[in-house]
Amino acid sequence: MSALKIGTCPTLTESIHSRLREAGIKTVTDLIVADVEMLSQKSEIPYKELLALRRVLLAQTSSFPVSGADMYETAMVSTSILTTGCTRVDDLLDGGLYTGEVTEIAGEIAAGKTQFCMTCASSVMCGARQNVFFIDTCGALSVERVLQIAEHSGQEIEESTFQRMRCHQAFDIFSLLSELENLRCLILQQTDGFYSNLKLLIVDNVASVIYPVLGGQQMDGHGLMVTLSRKLKQLAVECSIAVLITNNLVGGDWDRSRSAALGKTWSHVPHTRIVISTSNGQRQISLVKSSKTQTNMSVSCVITEAGVRDSTDHG
Repeated sequence: MSALKIGTCPTLTESIHSRLREAGIKTVTDLIVADVEMLSQKSEIPYKELLALRRVLLAQTSSFPVSGADMYETAMVSTSILTTGCTRVDDLLDGGLYTGEVTEIAGEIAAGKTQFCMTCASSVMCGARQNVFFIDTCGALSVERVLQIAEHSGQEIEESTFQRMRCHQAFDIFSLLSELENLRCLILQQTDGFYSNLKLLIVDNVASVIYPVLGGQQMDGHGLMVTLSRKLKQLAVECSIAVLITNNLVGGDWDRSRSAALGKTWSHVPHTRIVISTSNGQRQISLVKSSKTQTNMSVSCVITEAGVRDSTDHG
C-alpha cells in the first residue's frame, strides 16, 4: 500500500501527518487497520477527524467488485459484429468483423485485399448504416469503386450514404501514427457525430509503411512497428470499433511456407487473420488465426462489380 503523504486528501495536513508518523502510522494500510480510538489517544488527533480521514482514504484506494453479469452486460453493449458483405466469409469469421478486435487480411499483390476492404466499407455504410474511416497508405483506394460496389450490392443508396465514410492518405509510418492518434482523440472527445458513430477503421496497407523503416540504417523500425500495433489495438478496445488491416505475404509457395509479412512480432497483433489467394481461377479466403473458431478452413469467392462475393452468388 502507498505511503501516507501530505496532500493525499484535504484533511491530511502537515500537522496531522507529523503526528501520525510519531504514532507509527506511515502507510495507508497502517491507518486503515489501526484502532481509531487508541490512535486518537496516542496521536492526540480528534477521533472524528481520524475517522473522516480513514473513510476518504478507503474511498480513494479501495477497489470495487464487479459482478460477472455486469461485465457481460458491458461487453454486450460495447460489442458489435459487422458483416463483410460476403456471407461465407462472415460464417468463416464467426459472424463477421468484431468491434474491439483487429482483423488482418493478407495476400499477394493484386490478390484482392483492397477489394475486400472496399466491400466491407460499402457493407458497413449501406447495410449497417454505420461510419467508416479508411486510411490508404499505397494509393489503392478508389471512391468510385466503393460507389460501384454499393450500387450493385442490392442495398438502398441514400444521399447521406457516403457521408458515412471519410478517407485519409498516409504514405509513411509517422503520418499514419499521427493520424491514428488524432482519430483516437476525436472519437473520445465525442464532439463530432461522425466519430461518435464510427464502427470500422480500415488501414490498407500496414506493410507498405513499415517496410521502409525496417533493416538497413534504420535503428528504430522495430519500435515504430510495436507503437503502431499498440495504437491499433488501443483504438479497437478503447473506442469499441472494428479495425481491419491488410498485409502482404512473404516466403515460399503459398501452400507450403507462405506467411504474412512483418515477422513474429507482428504475428501477435491481429486477433484474427485471413489469407486471400488465387487457385484454379477462383479466389480462396482461408482463416489462419482466430481466438473464436476453428482455423485452417477456407471458402471460395469471386470479385465482381458488387465487390467480393460468394462464388455461388456469381452469374
